[in-house]
Amino acid sequence: MKGGINIVELAAICYAGVAALREATGGGDQPEWVDLEPDKQGVITDYITQLLTGRPIPDSHEGEVIRRIIAVIRDEKKTLKYA
Repeated sequence: MKGGINIVELAAICYAGVAALREATGGGDQPEWVDLEPDKQGVITDYITQLLTGRPIPDSHEGEVIRRIIAVIRDEKKTLKYA
């Protein structure tokens, strides 16, 4: 994928995918990204950073949604540098 996307935008996209999965599987209504408390947004952003820096994330349906979204966006030819 060409162009740039920042980590917060990526976290919001991943959150939308996971929220849709949870709603579709009977998890009830999920809040929109903009309605989450900043601390909860931060936890999700940290989770995405964890995956991007090569650390494992839980093997779950939600984790698989996140891995697939990141696979579309990630450019394997470039080194990802997140701190």
